Amino acid sequence: MSAQSPVLPYESAVDRGDRPALTVGLITLLHAFTHALQMLLVPLYLMVKDSLHLPGVKSVALVVAAYYVTYFGLSYFAGVLSDRFDRKILLAVGLIGNSAAILAMGLTHHYGVILALGVVAGLFGTIFHPAANALATAHYPRNPGMTIGIVGIGAGVGFFFGPRYAGWRAADAGWERPLIEVGAAGVITGVIFWLVAREVRRRHGIDGPAAEPRVHRPLGAVTRNRVLAAAALLGWRDFASQAATTLAAIFLLKAQNRTEAETGLILGVMMLSSIVINPIVVWFSPRRRRLPVLVASLVTGGAIIALLPHAGPGATLLVLMAFQTCSLSSFALGDAAMLERIDPDLRGRVIGLFLSLAGTLGATAPWFMSGWTDRMGDGANSPASYVVPFAVVGAMMAFSALSAPLIARFGRPATSPASRQDAEDRAMMAGEM
Repeated sequence: MSAQSPVLPYESAVDRGDRPALTVGLITLLHAFTHALQMLLVPLYLMVKDSLHLPGVKSVALVVAAYYVTYFGLSYFAGVLSDRFDRKILLAVGLIGNSAAILAMGLTHHYGVILALGVVAGLFGTIFHPAANALATAHYPRNPGMTIGIVGIGAGVGFFFGPRYAGWRAADAGWERPLIEVGAAGVITGVIFWLVAREVRRRHGIDGPAAEPRVHRPLGAVTRNRVLAAAALLGWRDFASQAATTLAAIFLLKAQNRTEAETGLILGVMMLSSIVINPIVVWFSPRRRRLPVLVASLVTGGAIIALLPHAGPGATLLVLMAFQTCSLSSFALGDAAMLERIDPDLRGRVIGLFLSLAGTLGATAPWFMSGWTDRMGDGANSPASYVVPFAVVGAMMAFSALSAPLIARFGRPATSPASRQDAEDRAMMAGEM
């Protein structure tokens, strides 16, 4: 490499022709679309129920739950694919299929077809996290944690844009229009990603000959059992996060008598903090500080969400934003802490296996919580009826903090000295990436 083209310290294991910054930036955009698609129906629960003449909110939430169960339940198989095949192509196909299914939902009024399309969307959506986390960290092998923080920005963008756009657009054009429009935009973005992003090619003399195929190492019983143990506990964080979003949507629509547009705005804005908090919290918690910060986020988030029914309408957004700051940062922290301790050739399967258990547990939350509110009857119009549900959600979030010691058993984070790791993290945040 000539003096005119220096190699950045966190690029030393890959070919600069792989477009690492552009590819990671596009993965972040895909992350935004993935979560925007997931959130489109949430502020529209009552509108869809009335339009399709369904017996309760639980019927609409079942579509979301079916999406999530498929999305997370098949994650391990997506992880196997991402450790064997071209992750760029997998990510492009995943977004195109996910978006096309959501678009098709907006073109039909048959509940059975919409439910089936929820499963199809989840089938394609399941590809994202195993392939994205593995590919992004492969582009910056010395900074897997910081890279996860950068990619996490997309979660905040998607979680904001999805409900905000859905509520605003549905108020004027009906619930079908946002599904069609966001779905079409996702298909176009998937095609662009296919054409522009790059898979990693390893550099000669560092990781072996150029274009060396990735090694498919066995996961191993010890690693598998550790991942499942951590997922069994941290999965309650996933459940609490999903439950809080569904419960908050119904609480806003019924107990506070908000419109779909207002509900979508609040649900979107409460997610905005993660655009900043995800990279920053990873930056400020390198290496061995990662897990203590994870525990603090989970316990604090659990305490905050339990306060929501006691807050007046004016404080609702502030409470929800504070909760989501803790909740969404815990996802970036947990993923970073695990991936820093895992062999790069195993990361797709590790993330997939983790999500298959933890994510599937969380996927049941929309159906469970909407069923709980349906059983409230007229009581669902009173904030007092939500005290126990939100307290249960908060307790689940705090309980999941017990996962930290299990993640620590994966091994030591990173291999470079702490000072160099910190310097490289700060270089990425300073805009060198």
